[in-house]
Amino acid sequence: MFIENFLTACAGRLTRRYLKFEDSSSGLPPKPDKNSPYLLYMHIPFCEELCPFCSFLRIRFDRSLANQYFDALKQEIELYHQSGYCFDSIYVGGGTPTIMPDRLAKTIEFVKSKWQISQTSVETNPNHLKPEILSILKDVGVTRLSVGVQSFNNGILENIQRLEKYGTGEEIKEWLSSIVGMFDTLNVDMIFNFPNQTEQMLNEDIEFIKKIKADQITYYPLIVSNTKKNEISESCGKVNYKKEKRLYQLLVKQLTEVYNQESIWCFSGKKGLTDEYVMDHDHYAGVGAGAMGYINGAMYSNTFSVPQYINMIQEGKFSIVKNKNFSTLERMRYSFLLTLLSGTVNISDMKKKFGKHFLFCLCADLSFLFVARAINFRNGNIILTPTGRYYCLLLMRTLFSVAGDFREMRTVSDAAADIEPVKPQPEL
Repeated sequence: MFIENFLTACAGRLTRRYLKFEDSSSGLPPKPDKNSPYLLYMHIPFCEELCPFCSFLRIRFDRSLANQYFDALKQEIELYHQSGYCFDSIYVGGGTPTIMPDRLAKTIEFVKSKWQISQTSVETNPNHLKPEILSILKDVGVTRLSVGVQSFNNGILENIQRLEKYGTGEEIKEWLSSIVGMFDTLNVDMIFNFPNQTEQMLNEDIEFIKKIKADQITYYPLIVSNTKKNEISESCGKVNYKKEKRLYQLLVKQLTEVYNQESIWCFSGKKGLTDEYVMDHDHYAGVGAGAMGYINGAMYSNTFSVPQYINMIQEGKFSIVKNKNFSTLERMRYSFLLTLLSGTVNISDMKKKFGKHFLFCLCADLSFLFVARAINFRNGNIILTPTGRYYCLLLMRTLFSVAGDFREMRTVSDAAADIEPVKPQPEL
């Protein structure tokens, strides 16, 4: 446990350093490289039910506020267009992006009217797998649908407050089975290591996914920020990290019988397909309240207040309120860790990005990982060992947990600036 505890402590400290943002002096995103298309991340914060484990910005659905929000999104996208940005992919997360499918479709169409988009990925919940919603997504050219299932076990679904709003395990199985093959990629988002989850429960979930042959499965560990620990304890019980490694090894063994392991937690039937837009794109811009972007070594964050976001955009301004310029070493570590999620880092590619001193600069990090038997060096690549995959999962769990604390803090602090949004403006 020494290595696990040491990695957790290091990951927490580094993440807090990365998220030590300053107030944005200009309120503008970094200048884009006009020769490099970026990914556009779009955040929709509205939900029908607020799950106790989720630390992303989300608020209960209000139709009037949501209409104003979608109007603001289109105005913000236009600001990026006027600033010379070029996008080739869209990823829509939340919240529940399909909470207003017609408005979502119009927003995606607006993006496609500005740029040549090759991939459009949208997250949704099981209760939105309805013909009228799915046809809208198909018509607007969604290529990848990611369904947040978490578990098919009714006891777990009830504990995490999803059973009533998002369907029973039996209903979700039926809905998922009916849409296999409808989109280029159907991804199923799952979670393991719930406090009351047994190996048998996990096996039953995995067996069903294998049975319907979903294109892709993303199996995250239960990630609980410090601010959510009490909420999870009250609904599910105390989180037991001692069983996490055993459950992870079980699911890897089961899923790799049928799928390629494309990252530490993504298993795909199609070679090279992953579930992490930050892995597939070195740089991305974020639109919407609570969205973050990373462009040319600079990370920035929009306001976490939905009313403030709407007002800033309607005033013709970006909603960026915080930013941080990464040092060269921070950029190296950030890129290395995200690339390592896939299991392999090509040394030559990293040297092209950061110069021939890449290995020297990360010598201490790489030496520790090698001694800990987390990585090997082979044919010009740095390769995660099976043990290293779990260590990397632990690092990412810690990173997302600390980031969850950051989001919760920002949500509270930015809420102090909440004012009533102005009346909706005519759509663009």
